Amino acid sequence: MKIGKPTSKRKPVRLRHKIEKASAQKQKKARKLAKKDPTWRSKNKKDPGIPNLFPYKDRILAEVEEQRRQKEEEAVRRRALAKQQRANTGASADAMEDDEDDEFEQFDAEGDELLAEDSDDEDSMQVDANPMAALLASAKARAAEFESKNGNAEDMDDDDSEEEDGASGVRKDSSRKQFDKIYKQVVDSADVVLYVLDARDPIGTRSKEVEQLIMSADGGSKRLIFILNKIDLVPPPVLRQWLVNLRRSFPTLPLRASKPAPNAKTFEHKDLTMKGTSETLFKALKTFAESRQLKRSIKVGIIGYPNVGKSSVINALAQRMGGRVGACPTGAEAGVTTSLREVKLDNKLKLLDSPGIVFPNDPEGTKENKVQQQARRILLNAVPPREIEDPVPAVSLLLKRLSGSEELFGKLMEVYDLAALNGVGNDKTTDFLVQVARKRGRLGRGGVPNLQSAAQTVINDWRDGRIQGWSDPAKYKPAEPTTTHKTAPALKTSGLVGDQKEIVKEWAAEFKLEGLWGDEPEAADTMEE
Repeated sequence: MKIGKPTSKRKPVRLRHKIEKASAQKQKKARKLAKKDPTWRSKNKKDPGIPNLFPYKDRILAEVEEQRRQKEEEAVRRRALAKQQRANTGASADAMEDDEDDEFEQFDAEGDELLAEDSDDEDSMQVDANPMAALLASAKARAAEFESKNGNAEDMDDDDSEEEDGASGVRKDSSRKQFDKIYKQVVDSADVVLYVLDARDPIGTRSKEVEQLIMSADGGSKRLIFILNKIDLVPPPVLRQWLVNLRRSFPTLPLRASKPAPNAKTFEHKDLTMKGTSETLFKALKTFAESRQLKRSIKVGIIGYPNVGKSSVINALAQRMGGRVGACPTGAEAGVTTSLREVKLDNKLKLLDSPGIVFPNDPEGTKENKVQQQARRILLNAVPPREIEDPVPAVSLLLKRLSGSEELFGKLMEVYDLAALNGVGNDKTTDFLVQVARKRGRLGRGGVPNLQSAAQTVINDWRDGRIQGWSDPAKYKPAEPTTTHKTAPALKTSGLVGDQKEIVKEWAAEFKLEGLWGDEPEAADTMEE
């Protein structure tokens, strides 16, 4: 029996820290000495094998050799059986021999190892697996032959369809045919189609064929609305002109769906904020859904070129409803959305997001070569940066467009702080890229300017809005109401024959868009003057 106060096992914190510090120093010293040790040590432990002093070593080696001989005989028997079954099933001889050689080599490798498995159980399992192995090899051979034939045919069909349509997909790992299928699925199932356009180049991101297809679908019962996105990248006068111009064809709403990229050159619009424009679009869609009085929800499909902001439109509408931020993934480059996405706003509205597609659209009916088409798509941000093989033609096209305005060309030179350019055409582009490469440090060995890297820098700045540039709408020329053989049936079935203005007025009334900025006739007249 102990007498007196027991001693405590608690240690002071100072002592514990001292022990931890000493342990860390010891481990550090051990690692340092291990680095100085020149001997190489493998992490894998070496098999010691059978010791020479083991009394039954000869017997074990004899058993291993017997197992190896049995496996060789089994492999020969399996080969003969496989050949016989292959002759019956009609499979290709080359594929079968390759598979059997692989199996034979596998048996050889297994024989070199020291295995303590029961030979009787192993033999029984191998005998049972013989028919299945041969049947599986035959199936693989036929599947490879079938895929080789059909794969070549599908590749040829994809190439032919791309050449006929004059358009290609934005991602190499996603086929254009699959994107077209999703796009048609969105158009067929949607009651309202939101066609998202880039405010910097609405005509370049617009396709008349798409509009005709939507107008003729379901007897003309679908509604089409233009969404003019990225309005903060164009000045207010240009935006008003485009609103007046586009609203002669279909109802058009300006939208600022997301915040601009860092260091982007933006313009301020008084009433057109992110919150105000998204709420206006949401109220218009809710008004149309309530006017239809359907028991089901109204489906709103969103289509457009890659990187025009389709997913950002959905995220802006979802945030107005208090939904989660980032309902659809977005990115600065094209090709983020690769499949159909459905976002439910409430019981009356569902949004359908589709991957971006480069629709057929030759400007003013002119025929472009492949280089010009690719350059125009790069400026439309429809090609991901990693898939741009030669960005120099796109920079040449950008300089050509901006050279038409002294103000825009001067702002371009201010962005990179460059002097006046020399030369004309390609020489002018080369001079511009050389100066950009020197300013941004895009130099190779010996200080040689890297024109490809400098051109990619210019394309990235254009995509993010650091370079200002926009297209002005053409002057309005009233023409006689004529319809083509494609659009006439659609307009007749929809009951809106003749004037396009009647379509705009009727649809604007359904969405309560009348009276918004740019709709008044007086505003249109003033813009004409």
